[in-house]
Amino acid sequence: MKDTVFQQFLKPINNKIMQECVKKFQSDYYYESFKTQEHLQTMVYAHLNEIKSLRALELALNSQKIGVKSKIKRSTVSDANAKRPAECFFWLVNYLMGLLPKRRNKELNKFIKILDSSPIKLQGRGYDDWVKPHATAHWQGLKLHVEYDLSQQSPTNIKTSFANYNDSSMGQRWPIMPNTIYIFDKGYCDFNWWWSIRQKGAYFVTRLKRNTAILMQSRKKGCSKKILEDGTYKLKNKHPRGGKKNLYRDELRRISVARKGKDPLILVTNLHDVSAETIAELYKSRWEVELFFKWIKQNLKIKKFLGRSLNAVKIQLATAIITYLLAQLFKKCFKKSLTLSLKLVWVKYNLHSMMKCYQKYKPPEYIIHRRPVYL
Repeated sequence: MKDTVFQQFLKPINNKIMQECVKKFQSDYYYESFKTQEHLQTMVYAHLNEIKSLRALELALNSQKIGVKSKIKRSTVSDANAKRPAECFFWLVNYLMGLLPKRRNKELNKFIKILDSSPIKLQGRGYDDWVKPHATAHWQGLKLHVEYDLSQQSPTNIKTSFANYNDSSMGQRWPIMPNTIYIFDKGYCDFNWWWSIRQKGAYFVTRLKRNTAILMQSRKKGCSKKILEDGTYKLKNKHPRGGKKNLYRDELRRISVARKGKDPLILVTNLHDVSAETIAELYKSRWEVELFFKWIKQNLKIKKFLGRSLNAVKIQLATAIITYLLAQLFKKCFKKSLTLSLKLVWVKYNLHSMMKCYQKYKPPEYIIHRRPVYL
């Protein structure tokens, strides 16, 4: 039996999973035609071909035989983007992330996760009504919050928020797993949240703000050309601000890392049994999630949206991540090693071609379907 490349690309989301999704969110309740599965196929097709308008999507999809329902109308897609709950697509994102194998860092014997967010700027007619009330002084739109697994080279958790929602507030809602190192920047500075990470048997590596009041406990200078200082300290203020009580009273580690032509980078961590050089490399790896954001914005359809409502934008964000994850899983079809961008190019220009089916996807036993937190 043979399927088109496009059908094979979509194979990880089988009929059983789609039926479970539809039942959970009642996403087909108001639709006699253009079911959730067809909606997903249409949006993935739009991402793969970087289609910029509903009119172009209608023409392109209806002119090819790629194994999905033909004669899609742009008004139907527009209506579905506005009304079908975006949560059902984020549920599928969670499912696909669960299919990726869990891998620990061999050297540290721990999972390594990077937390970061990226702005999705939205401005103009159709957007202003619902994004302006939540805008900051600098921009308006949505934030895409991502937990990125360094070993998997893939996201393992996704959330969205408005522009004025602080990263530190999102961090407090983030599920923390034991034996995991979380890497994040100064935007996640919250001492009590750091304490909760420690209490859950996890670790963190981040930057220390310049105005943080500390009491040095030990200090070792001139460790190497790269590591200027390695020491321990305690937070000085028991009540930082607003009547809050600082729960983190244990010692933290402070590492000063040399930077060419810039002030030293001051890192803070609760990892005490790892070399300072390793800590510096861990924080440097935070750049990987920036590359992920850059990749999806350059290769998938999230610069220009096919709908201007909040629901439509969220559906396009969710289906962009779905397309990325499907591309990661599709690499099993390739004997030769190709970059993810080249795999997408190959898929794009072979959508209607036939290919032999490969093994069916079976969800690992550890997968637990979680409903993410949304706006």
